[in-house]
Amino acid sequence: MTLTALVSTLAAVVDAGTQPAAAIENGLGRTPVMGWNSWNYYQCNIDENVVKKQADALVSTGMRDAGYKFVNLDDCWQTSRDSSGNIVADPERFPSGMKALGDYLHARGLKFGVYSDRGTQTCAERPGSQGYEYQDARSYASWGVDLLKYDNCHATLDQKTQYETMRDALDASGRDIILSICAWGFKSWAPKTGNMSRSTGDVMDDYTRNSQTEFTPVDEAIDKNNAFAMYAHPGFFNDPDMLQVGNYGNGDGGGLGMTDTEYQTHFSMWALMAAPLIAGNDLTSMNAATRKILLNPEVIAVDQDPLGVQGRKIRDIGDTEVWSKKLQGNGVRAVALWNRSTSAKSIRVDWRDIGLGTGSATVRDLHDRADRGTHTGGYSVSVPGHGVALLRVTGAETPDVVKITKTDTRTITDLQVRTEFLINDEWHDDHEDVGTFNDSTALNLNGNGATRDGNKWVGNLLKTASSSAGPAVVTINRTDPRFIYGARVHVTFKINGEQYTDFEELAPLSGTTNYQLNANGGTWNGSQYKGNFLRIQ
Repeated sequence: MTLTALVSTLAAVVDAGTQPAAAIENGLGRTPVMGWNSWNYYQCNIDENVVKKQADALVSTGMRDAGYKFVNLDDCWQTSRDSSGNIVADPERFPSGMKALGDYLHARGLKFGVYSDRGTQTCAERPGSQGYEYQDARSYASWGVDLLKYDNCHATLDQKTQYETMRDALDASGRDIILSICAWGFKSWAPKTGNMSRSTGDVMDDYTRNSQTEFTPVDEAIDKNNAFAMYAHPGFFNDPDMLQVGNYGNGDGGGLGMTDTEYQTHFSMWALMAAPLIAGNDLTSMNAATRKILLNPEVIAVDQDPLGVQGRKIRDIGDTEVWSKKLQGNGVRAVALWNRSTSAKSIRVDWRDIGLGTGSATVRDLHDRADRGTHTGGYSVSVPGHGVALLRVTGAETPDVVKITKTDTRTITDLQVRTEFLINDEWHDDHEDVGTFNDSTALNLNGNGATRDGNKWVGNLLKTASSSAGPAVVTINRTDPRFIYGARVHVTFKINGEQYTDFEELAPLSGTTNYQLNANGGTWNGSQYKGNFLRIQ
């Protein structure tokens, strides 16, 4: 959670920074966290009886067995520090103490999460952890805590340093504790500091922005989180905030509420983006529609896929979008066909868009949990307004290749292709000069070797393999055997002496991605044209 006055100005601030260093390696968070958090429904109105009832409901509804194991107390559980500086739980609300509550949860096969803040106070003006990081971490360990959500209010010191200090304190506590960073937007240092990190501001119980939406609606959170897809992997996941599914505008966290279709979109897109699935509704009063959404095992399996890939948008056609996520297995993808308009629309996914061969592939509808047969080239389905069709597609895996085909009839000269890519959480960077784009050129992408310049590896990583007469295609073959979680492909070129530039992002580099290079359109910035010139075909 965050303070109203602060989040309104700070939640949208994103420090993408430079390239990240090696990620945290504590062996935790290999798949996204699943559980329940108190804030969206109760805010500060929590006590140990409320928490125990929600924990019991996780068990009785089958949610625990479906993977929802974390029970996370948000702000307002603490009141003061004792004479020794130890953090003290509210004695009226938690008379049995934190250790007893942790024992209660663990006895039921659940895990215990608590909340603190890097500042002198929490967002609700309870004692923060600034200056007490190691002492608090030892307290958490003694209570059996399994996760710490660490917020961003009332701080006076360097943000990065404070989050790293708590990371180190948890590591020294003697207990495995997941660090959930809540820094109100993606930070470049987050993958090496925590196991999950907020990529957005607080998400309200609203599908889209309206006059009463103060914070972030679901559709905007999806867009923001998409920008950081390449950073997700086992051990670190982007967190677009907790789920609002099933609140219907009744939670203390605010919002007008959503329809069941919109809640299904909310949940499905979180799963596709490998986001933590942390319920925020009253589990003791769920209706059938909410249970169906939250307990769908095939959607949960997309979120919990062991590859840990965050799905991302791969085609934008106005109000309709195609998103794809690589799953474990040969030629397996999760595909979301998202209709952002208010009326039903037919949406098609082409197999070549998701890195599969253009022949036949089998399709399964994950919402209806029904097979939809075998289809050649692609698949179309009608999607309701504000809805999403979530599919599992299994087809022929194609080589990990990026193909750039010249579709502009004019002469393109001075073509330079540059790649940036993530291997083992470190960035590699190289470019090749193709020259006049009028023949077939093959490049090999390999991250071995090179020289580290402080924040990334640079050198002869993108090597020209061959060149021959026509057609005008640049092929980038992945020859590095390691998994490439994210890649950026940049192109610069000239037409009639004028400079053009564009780039596209991939997450991960998997299967064959086909781009067309066409310089029509774009915006002149005084020295070059920038625009969507490198487009998926």
